[in-house]
Amino acid sequence: ARLWQAWGVLESREGDHAAARRCFGRALDADNRNVATVTAWTLMEEDLGNVKDARYVFERALKQFTPGSEAKTRLWMTYEKMEQRLGNTQEAQRVYQRSMREALQKADGGETGPRMSTKQPIEGPRQDAPDLEVENGRWDGSSSSMRGEVWLNDGSIESKLPRNARKTGRSRANSP
Repeated sequence: ARLWQAWGVLESREGDHAAARRCFGRALDADNRNVATVTAWTLMEEDLGNVKDARYVFERALKQFTPGSEAKTRLWMTYEKMEQRLGNTQEAQRVYQRSMREALQKADGGETGPRMSTKQPIEGPRQDAPDLEVENGRWDGSSSSMRGEVWLNDGSIESKLPRNARKTGRSRANSP
């Protein structure tokens, strides 16, 4: 897979993008979890202005990884950064929100994960932007003593934790 990926990068640099795509495809046939190949391929497509193709490669690759894995997290971040570079702020936020939703589900114990309620309108003083929405994720801590709430509010992550989950003033070094 590494050889195909390297060959694909070489072909891309030489300007033979069709050959590069064939090499990247063969690299992923050999190892469908090769993050370097996915990154190289999507960067080439982005440079060529083929944003739909780059998104397709990302979406296909993301399905191959276990939620919460380090490799999948790197792919999510690379995908989000591509959207930011392209000036697609809303799409970058959607990619980020999807990655966070998946991470919250993983933290709660798997694909069936938490009951997620989404797209709740913002209430309060922001009358100037009634179409803004908040992504709201809640987890049911029935399997543990921890219950909490995490949500994205205008691009920032906010949360509420129960009193028993908060750190106390005592440091771990002083604990018995």
